Amino acid sequence: MALQPVGVDTAPVLALDHLGCIAEDFDAVAAAWERLGFRLCPRSPQRGAVPEREGMHPWATSNRCALFRRGYLELIGITCPGAFNPWASFMARGSGLHILALRCDSADEAYAALAADAPFLQPPVQREREVDVDGAMRLMRFRNIFSRDADCPEARYIVIEHQTPGYLWQPRYLDHDNGAVALLSATFVADDPQPIIRHLDALGRLAGVEAVDTTTFAARHGWQPSRLPGLHALTVGVLDLGHALALLETRGVPFSRDGTIAWIDPAHAGGFSMGLREVQP
Repeated sequence: MALQPVGVDTAPVLALDHLGCIAEDFDAVAAAWERLGFRLCPRSPQRGAVPEREGMHPWATSNRCALFRRGYLELIGITCPGAFNPWASFMARGSGLHILALRCDSADEAYAALAADAPFLQPPVQREREVDVDGAMRLMRFRNIFSRDADCPEARYIVIEHQTPGYLWQPRYLDHDNGAVALLSATFVADDPQPIIRHLDALGRLAGVEAVDTTTFAARHGWQPSRLPGLHALTVGVLDLGHALALLETRGVPFSRDGTIAWIDPAHAGGFSMGLREVQP
């Protein structure tokens, strides 16, 4: 039976799943994140649709992830230059955050509920990639709803149904030297944030996701993004902020304090402001 449209009262509950950083220098940003105290999973080649070809095929890019008990950070970079690169337009805009991914229970049901208010979304597609699980290669599967890039210059939105989450959130990758346990927030920046706010409203009131104007962002972070509109800041929850900051000091990473948040500047984070905030376990 075909899915029927879902009413507003049964709209899907979407949660912040991950943020994606697309880097011109993949290995350099990976090393920077490890210096900040994140444990990254091994490089995993990406695969998916390729124009004018049937099925799924290898892409030019791979990813590495910093996985938390709640959410994660994804790093994407070119590792096979001759293959199709689905992120080329984002790389052309410069390294930094380009992906906001939200988690749902069912991509098909979520799309049925969201499509009317979010016409910038495309129907769900199946995706997969191989990952090492306890020494054996396994096929990690997920079903994604992607935004249309032409409609969303600020970032690519993804609504994701994890079909094999245990293959991604492996216990061996969840312990970080800096005590990171959760992805907490994301900040968009634009001269006029209202179009982004409309996109976010169409996806539901997302805890921790905001859009601000350039003046507000510059006053908060002390720098002005050149890539507008765009994603330019995030915060990660750590178990002990004092421990995390002591680690940064021993590794020569500067930071600034703003109340309960310590901010790492773009030069050390991968092209965006990264905040660390203490959270309860």
